[in-house]
This record gives sequence, structure tokens and C-alpha cells, in this order.
Amino acid sequence: MMVKNKGFTLIELLVVVAIIGILAGVGVVAYNGYTTSAKEKTTEINFRNITKSLMIEFMKCELDSANIIFISHSCGNSNAPATSLISSFINTGMNMKNPYSTKSSAISSNPCTLGTVSITTPSKGNYSLNMYSPKTQKITSTNIGTIWTPIKTNASNTWTQVNTGCKNTWTQVNTNAKNKWKNAGP
Repeated sequence: MMVKNKGFTLIELLVVVAIIGILAGVGVVAYNGYTTSAKEKTTEINFRNITKSLMIEFMKCELDSANIIFISHSCGNSNAPATSLISSFINTGMNMKNPYSTKSSAISSNPCTLGTVSITTPSKGNYSLNMYSPKTQKITSTNIGTIWTPIKTNASNTWTQVNTGCKNTWTQVNTNAKNKWKNAGP
């Protein structure tokens, strides 16, 4: 009498190993795609949150010049906050990290550094926030003006005194603007 051994043949085992290998390869590729997409989305969210946070901090100064922003900058100070102070506030106060490297800062001086937002001051009191998107290969920018932004109107006003019996009444203002006014009836 012959005894039959029960088990898998070598070919069956090789087929199973090949199928597992193919599934693992597909899984790794899909996983890498998901993580890359999540990192890009996190960078976009960081950019939006940093922009909103800076707007809120600067609005505090518009509401009251006695306020303190970015932990230590007085709104009554004649100098705008330094970008290093703002960067420190974001890194420590908001605890934001670079999604591509959690040991790196979310702030960089170079907008093309993956996962970071760059903050620059193109002119006094103005801040430019920039973020690079590898998906679109474009830099997204937002500009924020503050109370420290000098305002230049270039207006040349001419005032003509009119005596109406009141102490001081002034009319006829020439602002060099090309406005057309229509009379509104009663």
C-alpha cells in the first residue's frame, strides 16, 4: 500500500510567493503616493494657518497699540516685527513642523524648500509668505500689509477758505483725483 504525503508542491509555493510579492510591490507604490499627497496637503494647510495667524496677530495692533504680538513685540514699537521673531513664534508657539522632515522647521528663507513657508519683508511693514507646491511646480504667495507700512498718497490738496459766518469752513478740495460727482436732489 502506497502512502500519499499531503502538502503543497514546489510550484504551488512559488506561485503564492510571486502573488504576495506583486501585492506587496503595488502596496508600497500606493502607500508612497498617499504619503506624498498627505505631505503636500499638510504644507498647504500650514501655509493657510500661518497666514491666518499672522493676520490675527497684526489685527491686534490695529485694535490697540498697547497690545503685545508674537509673544514679545509691542504694537507701539516704531519698528515692524523681525521675520526671525515671527519664525520663532510659529515654530514654538504654534509648534509647526516640516511634514517632509519633522526635525526641520516649518519656516525657511527659501520658498523652494519642500514643506516650508518662507516669510520675507519686501518693504517696511509688509510681509510676503511663500510656499512651493511640487504638484503644480508653482510658488503660492500672500502679501500682508501692517500698521508699520508707510502710506504715500502723493496728494496735492488745495484748500480755499469760504466765509459763511462760521468760525472755520473750508470747501473746494482739489485732490487731483478724476472723480465725477452728480448732484443729488432732495
